[in-house]
Amino acid sequence: MRTIVSVLTLLTAAACTEITAEREGTFEYRGDTLRAVTRDYSANGRTFTKRVIYDGNRSVSCSATDDLDCRGAISYERLDSND
Repeated sequence: MRTIVSVLTLLTAAACTEITAEREGTFEYRGDTLRAVTRDYSANGRTFTKRVIYDGNRSVSCSATDDLDCRGAISYERLDSND
């Protein structure tokens, strides 16, 4: 029952989230130029921004302002995909 309530809460929150702006760009990682999309979201009267970086057929979501966070996410995804 607790799982059902958690899933319903998550779906309700996701349904209320709206993308208000989107910007295309690039991200440099170890000599590779990767496609990056930065999105601004609005949910429940609050706004936040996330960046999605596309690395081949993989993508990672990371901070829009912290390049170290994005580098760590890409590194982790590359290591994880080698398993």
